[in-house]
Amino acid sequence: MFDFSRNITILFDHSKWDYSQLTDPNGFQWKVGITPFSNIQIVIGSWIMYFVVIIRLKIYMKNQRNPFTLRLVVATHNLFLCILSAIMFGYSVIDLFNRWLERGIGECFCTSDESSLKGRLFYITYIYYLSKFIELIDTVILVLKKKEIIFLHWYHHSIVILMVWSWLQDANMYASMGMIANTFIHIFMYYYYFVAVLGRSVWFKVNIFIYIYIVTVFIYSIYSILYIKNSKLSRSHVNN
Repeated sequence: MFDFSRNITILFDHSKWDYSQLTDPNGFQWKVGITPFSNIQIVIGSWIMYFVVIIRLKIYMKNQRNPFTLRLVVATHNLFLCILSAIMFGYSVIDLFNRWLERGIGECFCTSDESSLKGRLFYITYIYYLSKFIELIDTVILVLKKKEIIFLHWYHHSIVILMVWSWLQDANMYASMGMIANTFIHIFMYYYYFVAVLGRSVWFKVNIFIYIYIVTVFIYSIYSILYIKNSKLSRSHVNN
């Protein structure tokens, strides 16, 4: 007979999770199966749950005559993510800048020193990873308010979890800049949503920051490719 509870436990095995990593920024080191929520099954499971919940909610709301206002819930959600984004952005900038000063700009892109692939910068990336699960609530709110959800919204919220998981799994140093750019935009984006739900206006246009983000990521991506390519060429010349 199929033991549902036992198989779910195996699928989401958390028996070896080291919860002390949640409160130890300086000693943090990503280890799949050891770091809480690091199992790839968690990512896949979150996708399944995300799509099932959203589809079921959409069916329910189709028969619901009036959308929910959720003013307090939405305001709290957006304010929390705004503050969290600001904290992640601030610490990431400080730690990446210190890494640059101590090890050189090359260490902001890649490193061969495995002993440096731990600590607060990677802990912040881990918190950033966890925040992507919280951001799934964005979609729930939209559905409950009977707002249209485009495919890009679904795709972005689901795939970004796997993307950040891969950053941690592969210890990608250059991903830190992506996190910095994204959290910077999210500070203003979630602040805008927070203020908007309170019925107030803001002094800036969110679209401007989105454009800045896109341009910044594009420039950084090109620079990263050229830097890594140049580094490989330099190493090949040295070896020859």
